[in-house]
Amino acid sequence: MTEVLGMDAFDNFRLMLDQHSARILTLTEERAMNASEISEAIGIPMAACYRRIRMLKGAGMLREVDKALSEGGKSVALYRSTVEKAEVALMGGRLVVRIRANGEDSSDSIDLGEGPSMLHWSQAKEDG
Repeated sequence: MTEVLGMDAFDNFRLMLDQHSARILTLTEERAMNASEISEAIGIPMAACYRRIRMLKGAGMLREVDKALSEGGKSVALYRSTVEKAEVALMGGRLVVRIRANGEDSSDSIDLGEGPSMLHWSQAKEDG
């Protein structure tokens, strides 16, 4: 197993499955955006947007690339996705997750014959 910033590939993949996190990564893939632009584009409150930004930054999948002035003249951070590739495969009875983000690889696998696994996720109620 290879970890990036303390999160394994399954943790990162679960984060990517969150609809708001996935949308943030998609929106910031082509161009840098500030939190206000992201919040408006996704239609979620700023607090929920900042929570996702913190989680994605912590996982190494989003980074602050620049600062800009908002319409009110305030300095705001601009964010870009660092995800280059993500794949999930079933190989020889093992579920394999590989993610390349921020120039680093994260991979993990689990034997599907083992008891309870990541396939039995319990998802906490999400905000936003």
